Amino acid sequence: MDANECKKERFSSRSIGLVILVISMLLFIVGLVVLPVVGFIFAIPLLILGIAMIAAPESRACQLIREGLRIK
Repeated sequence: MDANECKKERFSSRSIGLVILVISMLLFIVGLVVLPVVGFIFAIPLLILGIAMIAAPESRACQLIREGLRIK
């Protein structure tokens, strides 16, 4: 694993998180209009998952690579 792979890993994690957030917001809006209870049942876990993907820390390997690059 190198620094470029770490950047790609971080970008993909954030991108997936944003996509999940958008989907959860759409389900939330549809849930408000059509089926409130069913929409909320699907929207809330997706919202939590999206936030977790965006806030996820980078892997330990990437932390070590980044720290190693700063020292040199």
